[in-house]
Amino acid sequence: MTKPNLDKIKEIAGGTASFEQEMISIIKEELPAELEQYQFHLEQNNFKQTAESVHKLKHKISILNMEEAYATAAAYENELRAENPTSAPAFKKIIDELNAFVKKL
Repeated sequence: MTKPNLDKIKEIAGGTASFEQEMISIIKEELPAELEQYQFHLEQNNFKQTAESVHKLKHKISILNMEEAYATAAAYENELRAENPTSAPAFKKIIDELNAFVKKL
């Protein structure tokens, strides 16, 4: 699986260090709240809201260049909408890895 990295952020920033730092700051600020929201809805077995949380997290997965993980997240989002979240363990690994990476930034 693709490990999270800053390659896509650097590409988008186009060498502008301040913009790169701003994007990183936004991710660091938003990710904990999004993960908390995801966990809350998951524990409540609220499939629709959990799917919405996964949808938001997909953006972080994408911007941190985790292509394979993005595909897993998209499949998981669809499973949640169908109330059959079989990819939950795989998604948990993704968000754990994502969270650990962001904490080190």
